[in-house]
Amino acid sequence: MLMLPTWTYSTSADSVYVNLFIGSTVSVPGVAGTDVEMVQTTEYPWAGQVSIGVNPASPKSFTVRVRVPDRDVSSLYRSTPAANGVTSLAVNGAPIKPAIVNGYAEITRTWKKGDTITLELPMMPQRVYASDKILMTTVGGVPVHPTKDKVALRYGPLVYNIEQVDQDITKTLAPDAKLTHEFRRDLLGGVIVLRATFADGSPMTAIPNFARYNRNPPAPLPPPPTPRPSPSATPTPTPAASASPAPRPAPPAPQSIVWIKER
Repeated sequence: MLMLPTWTYSTSADSVYVNLFIGSTVSVPGVAGTDVEMVQTTEYPWAGQVSIGVNPASPKSFTVRVRVPDRDVSSLYRSTPAANGVTSLAVNGAPIKPAIVNGYAEITRTWKKGDTITLELPMMPQRVYASDKILMTTVGGVPVHPTKDKVALRYGPLVYNIEQVDQDITKTLAPDAKLTHEFRRDLLGGVIVLRATFADGSPMTAIPNFARYNRNPPAPLPPPPTPRPSPSATPTPTPAASASPAPRPAPPAPQSIVWIKER
């Protein structure tokens, strides 16, 4: 948490980079020879509207580089519908179309206290599919595709889970099931949930991955290991069969999953 101001903004000799969208007030020193107060107002990742106040100590010409999100950076995954880039961008209410260089929108001007950048990021429920190149080897050495015929759900930058506390997580989500989103202030401190319908007509509710396992009882702890006798103790003969360790108990069934059956 202490590193968030450093990650949110970075600088070069003549520019300030906006890397993260977080409601905050941060003083960024040494931008074109002046300190710049950056004030962000946003509810991201619940909503896509972001306001960035640019307040230099004195009017200066420099570049503000605003990160343009690209959430499809791995060839192992594809998502639908597309939700990359920036929907709109404006300075002091006037729409602009800046150049995008190395993933950043470049806005160069003489900035003065009170200038404001506003932008909107596309926010919608998405399906994410994994490549069949993703393999997992079972104990028997047989390769399997753990994500084949399955789908993950995403809203903005957040991956979602379905949990047993809300529904039967072994059910199948129809490929054409409509995804909707809803803000639930009464759930998990206030989160956006995704809703759809399973193939059998029953409702599906998904919550953000970061909030998983907050309503499920914890799995029981394994039994403690049998204590070994101290070296000074007189060894007690035991049957040969008891020398082999007890088999490891089967893991409990998952109560929260990301990859949902779709076929």
